[in-house]
Amino acid sequence: MDVYVQITGLDSGKMRGVKALLDSGCSTCCIDTNYAWAEKLDIQELPQPIVARNADNTENISGRITHYVNLRMRTGPHVETRTFLLTCLGKARIFIGLDWLTEHNPKVDWQEQTMRFSRCPEQCHMRGHEEHQAMIDMDAIDLDTGAPDLEEGESILLVDFGKEVDLWLKETPAQKFAEEAEKEKERMTEGKIPDQYWEFVKVFAKESFDSLPD
Repeated sequence: MDVYVQITGLDSGKMRGVKALLDSGCSTCCIDTNYAWAEKLDIQELPQPIVARNADNTENISGRITHYVNLRMRTGPHVETRTFLLTCLGKARIFIGLDWLTEHNPKVDWQEQTMRFSRCPEQCHMRGHEEHQAMIDMDAIDLDTGAPDLEEGESILLVDFGKEVDLWLKETPAQKFAEEAEKEKERMTEGKIPDQYWEFVKVFAKESFDSLPD
C-alpha cells in the first residue's frame, strides 16, 4: 500500500513530500539510491556493506548496500528520526519496512487503503510528545540470518523487490504499440518474400539505407 510521508534532512532542514510503499517483505526502511543523491541528502557511508538478498536468498541485482541517511519522517501524526538504507528501488522512492510496521503495528485496511495508529508503543511521537528516535546504530548493525557464503563482518538485509521489479518492467502503451508494429512488419515481410531471397532482405531493408557505411 502506498502512503504519503514528509521527510526532512537533518542537516538542511528541507522538507519533501514523497510517496512511500509499505512493504513487509523489506526488513528495514530503505530509500532509492538515485533519489537520495539527486536530492543531495546527507548520505553517510556504512562501516561495512550489507548484502541485499531477495526472498529466495539470491543476491539482489542492486548489489551491496554501502550508504545510509538519517531523516526526520512524518507519517500522519507521527514524527520520528529514522535510518534509511540506500538501494535501488526501481520506480519507488521509499520502502517503509517490516521493522517500522512491527514497531508501530498500525491497523491497515487494505480494501479502503487506510492506516490507523491505534496500537503504537508509548515512545511514539503523537502531537504534544517528544520526537521518537529510531536511528540504527550502524557500528552494531547485525541483520545476519544465516545465509551462506558470507565473509566475516558481513550482514544481510532481506529485501523483497518483487512488486517494484514488476512495475519497473511494465511496458508503456507506446512501447507496446511499437513492439506490435514491429511484429506486424515482420509478418508482412515473411509473407511476401520467397524463401530463396531471404538472405538478401537485410541488405535491402530501409534500416540499411538509413546508415552510412564505415
